[in-house]
Amino acid sequence: MNPSHPIETNGRPIILIGLMGCGKTTIGKLVSKRTGMPLLDMDALIEEQVGMKISQIFAERGEAHFRALETALLRFLEQHPQTPPPVISTGGGVVTRPENCEILRRLGFVVWLNVSPSSLLRRSVRAANRPLLQTDDPAATLRRLWHERAPLYKATAHRILNTSRVEVGEVCRRVCDAAERYFAAR
Repeated sequence: MNPSHPIETNGRPIILIGLMGCGKTTIGKLVSKRTGMPLLDMDALIEEQVGMKISQIFAERGEAHFRALETALLRFLEQHPQTPPPVISTGGGVVTRPENCEILRRLGFVVWLNVSPSSLLRRSVRAANRPLLQTDDPAATLRRLWHERAPLYKATAHRILNTSRVEVGEVCRRVCDAAERYFAAR
């Protein structure tokens, strides 16, 4: 499909951050389709490279190992700019390492898809592929993660979009419009 709305990004990616279930992959696919930029889903790429599902990496090697894999991927992307630049869908915890936040801001235009914990719970609780939600109280876990990570997402993002009650097509449009303004000002 031909892109209906190409964006001049000066060779830099559009990066989506936020908690699990906020729509990074879904919105990333729509932004990719709209702009013609390829989608790079960090979780999917790590799974492919390691040959294990994220949940298996967490279970067998631990969260710290997974976070190190994210950092290594971000360093690679920073040192080897992709052509054309991608739309990058990150893992929800990528911001828990300060180095990652710094790399993300240098790498491209970072958008935090901010969704309320209650909306996240509706979207995520049924997903077996969410290792951090395999607890006795997923709602409490999501609230805790949101409160811990919200300041990190806010500090990392160039733009914050509150998307709890916004249709995905509209979120896509807002991401693209914000990216266009951001890159035009550079």
